[in-house]
Amino acid sequence: MISGHFCIIFPPTFHGVFSVLPRPFAHYPQTELTKIPLTFYRILPLLLSLLGVLPGVSAFGQVTIYENGQPTLVGSDASVHLDNQYRRKIDLAGTWSYTIDNESWKDVKVPSSFDYKGRITFMRKFTLDRATLSASSFHLIGLGINLDAEVYINDVFVGRHVGGYTTVDIDLPENALQLGGENAIKIVVNNNLSSRSTLPLRKQILGWRDYSGIVRDIYLLVTPRLWIDRLVIHSNLSQDLAQGSVDVVGVLNSKLSGSAGDTLSALVGSGQPLLAVDVIEKSSGAVVGSSAPQPVTIQPNRDYEVRASVVVKTPRVWSPETPDLYTVRARLFLQQARTVRGIDELECVTGFRRFDIVGNAFQLNGKPVVLRGVVWHEDVARRGGSLTYEQMEKDITLMKTLGANAVRFAFHPPHPYILSLCDRYGLLVFEEIPAVSVPSEILDQENFKLLAEAAISEIIERDRHRPSVVAWGIGDDFHSSDDRTRGFVERLAGTIAKLDARPVYFGSRVFASDQCAGKIPIAAFRLSFDKSSQLKSAMQTWVREHTGQPVVLLAYGKDVEPENRNGWSDPMSQEAQAEFFKKSYQSIGEAGIAGSFIDAFADWRGDRPWMSIGSGDRTVYRVGLLSYGREKRASFEMVKLIYNGEKTTALPIGRYRASFPVAHIVWGFAVIFVIAYLYHYNRRFNESFKRALLRSYNFYADLRDVHTVSIPQTIILAASVAVTLGVIASGILYRFRTDSLADSLVTIVFVSDSLKEKLISAVWQPFLGILAFSVVFLAVYPVIALFIKLFAFLVKRRVSWYHAFAVAVWATLPIVLLSPVGMALFKLLQAELYVIPTFALIGVFVVWSFLRILKGISVIYDVSRVKAYAGGCAVVLMILGGLFAYYETTYALTAYVEFFIQLGRSLS
Repeated sequence: MISGHFCIIFPPTFHGVFSVLPRPFAHYPQTELTKIPLTFYRILPLLLSLLGVLPGVSAFGQVTIYENGQPTLVGSDASVHLDNQYRRKIDLAGTWSYTIDNESWKDVKVPSSFDYKGRITFMRKFTLDRATLSASSFHLIGLGINLDAEVYINDVFVGRHVGGYTTVDIDLPENALQLGGENAIKIVVNNNLSSRSTLPLRKQILGWRDYSGIVRDIYLLVTPRLWIDRLVIHSNLSQDLAQGSVDVVGVLNSKLSGSAGDTLSALVGSGQPLLAVDVIEKSSGAVVGSSAPQPVTIQPNRDYEVRASVVVKTPRVWSPETPDLYTVRARLFLQQARTVRGIDELECVTGFRRFDIVGNAFQLNGKPVVLRGVVWHEDVARRGGSLTYEQMEKDITLMKTLGANAVRFAFHPPHPYILSLCDRYGLLVFEEIPAVSVPSEILDQENFKLLAEAAISEIIERDRHRPSVVAWGIGDDFHSSDDRTRGFVERLAGTIAKLDARPVYFGSRVFASDQCAGKIPIAAFRLSFDKSSQLKSAMQTWVREHTGQPVVLLAYGKDVEPENRNGWSDPMSQEAQAEFFKKSYQSIGEAGIAGSFIDAFADWRGDRPWMSIGSGDRTVYRVGLLSYGREKRASFEMVKLIYNGEKTTALPIGRYRASFPVAHIVWGFAVIFVIAYLYHYNRRFNESFKRALLRSYNFYADLRDVHTVSIPQTIILAASVAVTLGVIASGILYRFRTDSLADSLVTIVFVSDSLKEKLISAVWQPFLGILAFSVVFLAVYPVIALFIKLFAFLVKRRVSWYHAFAVAVWATLPIVLLSPVGMALFKLLQAELYVIPTFALIGVFVVWSFLRILKGISVIYDVSRVKAYAGGCAVVLMILGGLFAYYETTYALTAYVEFFIQLGRSLS
């Protein structure tokens, strides 16, 4: 309080109502008139601090680390690089040091997932004895280092790998390792994503979390200096299932040096190296077939291929019901007269099965099979993307309990161990590259095609021996009605055909006019969570447009409020989610498609907050049959009954009544009441209102001639306009808060996740949200006044701060006339007939107000209206041009806007 009065002062011209307040502002000296708006600017930060009442996630803070730290698995159950007498692993799991700022170092257990964007340096030490170093070759193996990894041994750069979900395999040069002493390994990891030039791209909503770090197992593989580098395995099964064959290409390499400690060089020189392949029944250990030994030609530091084939009579056939497996063992040995000396062995697990496409259906081993699948995301509470072996096996056993016979690993290749579990437990696998929601413009770029080809080639090389993998995916959520997408699909399909015979798929979100699925064996589409009501019509369209092809629904599901058990009449309850799957699977059966995948097996965490989530952690997408922490929901039990062919039970309907957002009505009515009250009971406001609206030139001329308008009335009008705009913004966002395309467009604009969190909180809490939006719009007035003041210097005019502020406020007077529209906006936008007219009306009033500001500037500057309009439009265009240039270069604005608009048209 100042001199017994409050700081906010109103003149007595508000007849009677404010008569207790001090003298009218019209009597204040001109210097005081210029000080009052400055006071407003000073308190503006306090007004903006009101935004802090909205909960959100800070963009700054400590790095969250989800540690696993388990030792690398060894023995027969290891997913890759099985140990034997000739090769072993030096486990690098455990404690590492890391730094983010290159100054302070901290310890962390590896594998681990860093919830962090940027560059992290990891370091640890290991020792090698002289005998091992002189007789062996060393390879750094990382099953997942995200994304870009540079590797140094004793500060010597030894290699780089790009791709966080495929295997890092770097041969370590001999001169980089130290005899007997400690060796330091340093890995510099960078997971920054681009909107154009990385794979994956910077993610949109409903993607996955871009964890950084050494996310999966890491170890040194110690092999002989002449070793089998890899096996290319193709298992085949005759049509009558009576005979199997395994075609193997063994790729060998050599680092034989002839040094004193290299005893193998002398031995190889005295005999003939040979390669033989055995096929072993995994359950019994019996050898069921062997190839003839093939001679090997030694070529130091170069790959050398040796081919062999093995025939297996009456093999045990792999299927989800009987997942019988075989081990392919390649033996490299030295033949010296009658003496045989082993050099190296490499084993891979495979199986015999036929997965064929016959018409519009799949056949497994000659029998029709319909895919009953789930979508699995490599993420879990408290571990992030670094799941333990036990957690992966628990998930697979739950899938089998559920009755699923297939799993789709979205949106990238998973840990090899979970694929080995699919081999062992019997699950058909759809595996894909991390190309999700990629605009056609970017799919058409040569650099992106090369990245995608490299990724799919690495995946195929790693996993083609697995019987569980039945299809390769080249991406998801493409706009498949675009010619540029078709070019990408055809090229990737051609690349895959050269490497493997498995069918290819990608996910499309369009309902009609698809141009791409016909170019590959499987026609696959996906359904957004907000488009679940269109499931039946979408399936009918895809079946009709892709006759002769198996149609697969790659993803369908429904979001849920985890604690909501109000019965299925409540659309966000667990029962509603369960009822959705019950009805959807019935529709899927009636459509006769080849398979479907429920999205998702469990909740997962993404990079972008999802606007559909009203409260809680909005980056945890709550759509799973299980929660993020793997607690079962009602939908799990329902799907278990459906997938196992059991009778479903009736779910409680509950009592649910939809709520209506009254905040927009309350705030809108408040604006109408204030303006109407002042208009009818305050003569000065009445006159100013009519003159500003109907005779604006005279109004601005009076301001120019220093005939001031009431400051309290100006501030009240500014607040009323800001609240009206706040009601409109809140109403629009509230109406489209669960619309995936609207959320995608919001994500493009609000690139800061923290800012988007605040926005979502404002949308779901309309009372506070409208207040927050109003403060933001109110803050625009000082900015406009600042521009008016600055440009006054260019035209050599003296304009006070208050007059600049008053021009900005009174020019936007027409906006308050939209208050009734703002009150009814939620209902208006629910009717498609009124959507375009409503937006057009709002747009007209905004443009009208902008032109009125320019008109006011022309009057107080005393320049022609044409010059004011031209200058004002030029300034706005420069600002918009700068924003566009920033968004375009950094976030590929036009590509994504075009992509989502195309999707919107296709979906409609």
